[in-house]
Amino acid sequence: MTNAAKFISIAAALCLGVSAVASAQTLKKYITPEGKTVYSDTPVPGAKEVGEIKPPPKVDPSSRSQAQGAAQRDAEDVKAVDKRLEERATQRSRIEAAEAKLEEAKRTLAEGKEPLPGERKGTAGGQSRLADEYWQRQKANQKAVENAQRALDAARGGQ
Repeated sequence: MTNAAKFISIAAALCLGVSAVASAQTLKKYITPEGKTVYSDTPVPGAKEVGEIKPPPKVDPSSRSQAQGAAQRDAEDVKAVDKRLEERATQRSRIEAAEAKLEEAKRTLAEGKEPLPGERKGTAGGQSRLADEYWQRQKANQKAVENAQRALDAARGGQ
C-alpha cells in the first residue's frame, strides 16, 4: 500500500472515530489568566469559561460507509496512477537504452569506414583493393544500425 493510500485510510478512520467520540461530549472554551485558550470537557481551574462547542450531529451509518467507499476508491486511483507512472518510467528507460545502442552503432559505422590493417590487398598492377573482410565488416556495421533502429522504433511504439 502506498503512503498516499495509507494516509487516506488513516484519515478516514480518524474522522469516523473522532466524530463518534465527539458526539458524546460537549466541549467548553476557557481562557487562562495567561491568555491561553483551552478547550476541555471538564472545568479548567483558574480559567474563565467563554463559550461552549456543541457536538456535531450524529453520523448516519450509511454516510460512514459512503466515506469509507470513497476512501477506498481514492486509494485504488492512487495505485492506478502509481502503476501508470512506473510503466512510463520503464518504457522511457527502454527507449533511452535503445537510443544509446543506435548512437553506438552509428558511431561504429562512421568510424569503421577506414580499412583496418590487412583489409587492403595489393593488385598485379601495383594498386590496392579492399578485401572481402572490409566489405563484410561494413555490411555488419550497417546491419547493426538497422537492427538498433528497429529496436528503437519498437520501444517507441509502446508509447
